[in-house]
This record gives sequence, C-alpha cells and structure tokens, in this order.
Amino acid sequence: ELAPLAETGAIRCSYLLPDEYQLRNPDHLRALVAGCQARGVELITDHEITSIILNEDKAVGIATDAKEFHADNICIAAGPWSAQLLDQVGVTTGILPIRGQMVMFNTQTPLLTHIVNEGSRYMVPREDGRLLVGSCEEEVGYEKHTTPDMIQELTEFAYEILPQLKDHTIERSWAGLRPGSFDAFPYIGHVSGFRNLFVASGHFRNGIHLSPATAIVMTDAITEATPSIDLSMFSTLR
Repeated sequence: ELAPLAETGAIRCSYLLPDEYQLRNPDHLRALVAGCQARGVELITDHEITSIILNEDKAVGIATDAKEFHADNICIAAGPWSAQLLDQVGVTTGILPIRGQMVMFNTQTPLLTHIVNEGSRYMVPREDGRLLVGSCEEEVGYEKHTTPDMIQELTEFAYEILPQLKDHTIERSWAGLRPGSFDAFPYIGHVSGFRNLFVASGHFRNGIHLSPATAIVMTDAITEATPSIDLSMFSTLR
C-alpha cells in the first residue's frame, strides 16, 4: 500500500520502519564546514598529507605535498587512507578501502515515498525526483571508479523492485571508498604509544550515522576529559 508501484512478486515480506530518514551527504558536509568556520576553525584544503612528523613518542605535526603543519594534538581521520599514515609510524590497523557504487535515476516525480532496504542494497527516493540505487562492497584496493558489471547489477535490482524505472534514464553513476575494518568496529581515541596522536576512522558504512557521537568522544579524549563510553573496544591495540 505504501509503495503501490513496487513489484510485489519480487518482495517476499517487508517491514515498515517509520522513523527511518535520509541525509544528503553534501548538505551534511556544507553544514559541518559552516559550523567550523563560524567557530573560527581554519580549514586547509587541497593539500595531500604525506606523513606524520614525530619527536620521539610525540606527534608534532603533519607533512603535506606543499608544506608542514604543526599542532599540539594530531587526529588521523583520513578514511581508508588512515591505515597508510598510521603504518608509517609503526601502528598496524585493520582499516582497508571497500568500494561502493551508486546509480541515480531521474524520474521527474517520485516513484517511491519510502526508502527500500534489501540486505546491503537500497533505493532512496528524493523529493526532486531523483532515485538513488546502491550499493555494493568490493575489496579492490584504492580503485575508485565504477564498473559496467556492477552498474548493470544495481540497475537490474532496481528494475526488479520497480519495473517503471525502465521508462526513466540513468542520470549518473559514481563510486566511493569506505574505510572498513577487520572486525567491523571503527578505531576511535588515543593511538597507543604516542602521547598526543589520535585516530577516528574505520566506520565503514556508518560514518555519517556515527559522526556526531564520534566527535563528542574524540573531543573528550583530546581534551583529557573522561569519555562517556569505554573506548577500549575501539583501540588500535585490539
């Protein structure tokens, strides 16, 4: 009843989650940038970090492809590239890149009113008539590009659930790299062996969801306050 255009033969059973919402990643990022700038945070972009600068057991800065930056505390939050930076200082983690691919249809008017989840795949209707179809989990290193086979697989999944999509065009497709971890837990908190080096990475498919909570406990860790949760399960020593 809630999705009359969906092909019921392709759905054996379903559950309604009335409190499920969607969040636009670009809007989330713009809000974060605006909030930081309003609080006087200096944002430095278009610099590739090449290494962490150490002085014995203390991180004193980072080196980039252009210059060095020094700080009292360093937090590594470089997504799937976090492992490369931590490896340089002898800290081994289980962080690895997991590729996901997406397809976006332009349906002009929404064909669905609710998000459809099926395992690791989903369909997300937007108010502007776009319909997002994703995703996948591929261990292909740092290869950040789409592939014809996976785009076809996602498209066929969408057609199976919503046959009317065959009358609409694919507007674009893209791929991204998620920071996975060997045990599906992120790395959050102090990096063992260094006085002022921290990490917040490995959130896999839950980075957006966990970003507010991660920011809160990382603030506590860096300012030497007691975090509201036990961070040992997210340690680099696990």
